[in-house]
Amino acid sequence: MMQALVRISHAPRNVGVVDVCERQPGPGEVRVAVSLCGLCGSDAHVYRADAGYKWVAPATVLGHEAVGVITAVGSGTPDWLIAGLRVVPMSLAGCGACSICARGLPQVCPQRRTLGLSVPGAAAGSCIVPWHCLVPVPDALPDATAVLTEPASVAWRAAVSIGSAGQGDRVVVSGTGAIGLLAALAAQHQGADVTVLGRAGPSAAAKMALADRLGLSITSSRPAPQSVDLWIEASGSPAQLDAGIEALRPGGRLIPVALYAQHPNFDINRAVRKEITVLFSYASTRTDYEQTLQFLISRQLLGEELVSVFPMSEATEALRLTAEGGRTPDGRPLIKVAIAPARP
Repeated sequence: MMQALVRISHAPRNVGVVDVCERQPGPGEVRVAVSLCGLCGSDAHVYRADAGYKWVAPATVLGHEAVGVITAVGSGTPDWLIAGLRVVPMSLAGCGACSICARGLPQVCPQRRTLGLSVPGAAAGSCIVPWHCLVPVPDALPDATAVLTEPASVAWRAAVSIGSAGQGDRVVVSGTGAIGLLAALAAQHQGADVTVLGRAGPSAAAKMALADRLGLSITSSRPAPQSVDLWIEASGSPAQLDAGIEALRPGGRLIPVALYAQHPNFDINRAVRKEITVLFSYASTRTDYEQTLQFLISRQLLGEELVSVFPMSEATEALRLTAEGGRTPDGRPLIKVAIAPARP
């Protein structure tokens, strides 16, 4: 048996730490002992029992942002997957048989499975993962930074793989959550001139201090019209889509990576007249994970700034803070919560 963070029922806030059976890997599967598991917006949706997440069944183990060590390997797996290898699991697994998977887009496969939502997740002592969804972690990367790989790969895809941020680009990222900050760092890594657009309010000073420690520029003032090459929308605020269209130069690029609680209604006519390229970015591919791990090596201590670790015994409270917002014990903004499973 092992402890896990589980959806108990479809009722709001009915999530808790319970004992579950530890599985053995089947053919093509690998068991990973979880070192850290991050919690994110999807887990918060389950916690709040939001309408779009009713399909997540009771008894589902949550969590899809993880780093851990292989402890058991099923039959039919490659020789490089050995006990003791440190890995991160990819959060989405495509069917592997359709034309979309064949195009290298398993994260948008209609039959995709999501770790911690449609299959048991990683907020537990261990998790079972298809072998092809495991990516080795470089030795130089500490667990506290490696646990950022999944959200950082989402940000990397938006900023680099889809957004093509590059040397000399003027980039604005709207949103100061984990994805927004990581997208800003990814674009900056590629040589772009990056500004993070946040909201004025009680947390603004703390966010500004965090951005300063990360080497980012943050403001609550919108940029001048037609002054931006690339706008990455990571806030989930429909108003920021219009802000991006106004700020982008003719021929600029708008990359929405957020999901929206309300259907956005933005000025598409202005986007057409400025010939703005709008490219949506969802999740990430294996290539994104591999490139992200190389990027994170250049920011080895990033986890110390962004990740707040809670023991499994406090996982329910950690999820509440993720869903409702809060601060770290020393007053810093709570950007990313990670759970450290109990060890026998």
